Amino acid sequence: MLQRLPMLLIGALLVIGGVLAASPGFAATGKYCSPTADNIVVYIDRTTNYDDKDKKDLVDGVSKLFASLQGGERFSIRTISDSFTTSTSLIDDCVPVCASKGFLGDLFSSDCTEGVAINDKNHLRNRLVQQLEGLLNSYSDLPYSDIVRTIAQTAGSELRKGQRNRFFLFTDLIENSDYLPGKEFFSTRNDKLLAKLTTDRLVPNLDGAEVVAFGVGRSGAPGRPPLQQALLSKLLDFWHQYFAAAHASFTTQAALGGL
Repeated sequence: MLQRLPMLLIGALLVIGGVLAASPGFAATGKYCSPTADNIVVYIDRTTNYDDKDKKDLVDGVSKLFASLQGGERFSIRTISDSFTTSTSLIDDCVPVCASKGFLGDLFSSDCTEGVAINDKNHLRNRLVQQLEGLLNSYSDLPYSDIVRTIAQTAGSELRKGQRNRFFLFTDLIENSDYLPGKEFFSTRNDKLLAKLTTDRLVPNLDGAEVVAFGVGRSGAPGRPPLQQALLSKLLDFWHQYFAAAHASFTTQAALGGL
């Protein structure tokens, strides 16, 4: 009986290993994540009751982004909510791909096949669609939008050193939180706001990340009319200064395209 224990233990470990290898999370980290591929992080602001145009921009933008990926990239989706403490990670996975190992390597290697990779990529895309549908069906017009602290408290863990970090923010960029109310956000000079954030250690080091915001330019008023130009200019100047202080580049697009 004692002699059988090592064999039973080995068998159990093989079964556990097979289960882990079959799970999407293990497959992603074990097979598909590439340290040389881009790190893609999408922040979605769920604090505004978006209209049909916003929803179309979100779905089209994320769909184009996902379709543009070659494989091996880490793909993460995180929410912006009324408090940084309620920001949640919706997806954290790597885009499936099988890198060619040459004819013999592809022929005899069993750890990755093109058919499996395509199937896994379709599963990831379906999960992405489900998450977006869930967000679109549960949007609510919340009293606060805690953008600054969400980025400050979560972006560091989303960053991957040594990789090209690309952050996409789907938000109107209008900060309105208990820490920094909207009235104060728009009435205070940007240099004073940045000084306050720096003192409170709310400017992360994004280490050369590329930040793109889309869905910017509409107010939160009923009907979501265009933001007054003076307010829009002030808003964009603040975020340019913020991300410059965070050692990141910052651009805006009406909707994601040409990725």
